[in-house]
Amino acid sequence: MQHAIRKSNAGLVLWGDIYELKALWTFIHRVIDESALLKIEDPLLSGLAYEVRHAHDGMRHRDTRTWYGDDPTPIYGFDCIWPNILMQMGLLRAGLAFMSTVTRNDQAVMYQLEHTVLDGLGAMLSGSSEHIYQSALMVAQGGGNSVNEKIHSRTSYFLTLTPAKRKKELGAILDTLCQFNSLNNPLRSMVFEPFTEWSEYPHFKW
Repeated sequence: MQHAIRKSNAGLVLWGDIYELKALWTFIHRVIDESALLKIEDPLLSGLAYEVRHAHDGMRHRDTRTWYGDDPTPIYGFDCIWPNILMQMGLLRAGLAFMSTVTRNDQAVMYQLEHTVLDGLGAMLSGSSEHIYQSALMVAQGGGNSVNEKIHSRTSYFLTLTPAKRKKELGAILDTLCQFNSLNNPLRSMVFEPFTEWSEYPHFKW
């Protein structure tokens, strides 16, 4: 898989061929169905699976990829918003620890997703990607319920920010998902209050 960073700092496009996307879709549903940490049909992970499936079916972005002079291969992409994809990835990683059987293929797909997303995050926030992902992993240890209660308001707030502020505040936004966020976090819960009701995300430009 590969990525393309959005200049708006809202997120990235994840690209893959039909085999990579099918493997990812299958893996996501396997974790949803078999992990004791997650509820069946976890909304955040189901949403990721939905986007992967639609990309696989050619209903999102299309392009071609050429490796070392080979014939171009069709690839398909889908958009990911930073707070969402980081928490989705954290839930998948945490969910693996609560599965009775984890195959080498499960680990391979998980590592490929982490590598691709964190490589993109590192391109936007050099030197900070692992620290931000660790915050997502800590939140994910509590399972999907704790994440789904807050993620919509955090992502909605994130999308109202300017590109520069998205880059600056992403780590702090994820930190507020923790049960006890760090004392030096400049964000206060009141900034998320306008987005506590579930609705469409605020309008934004990719």
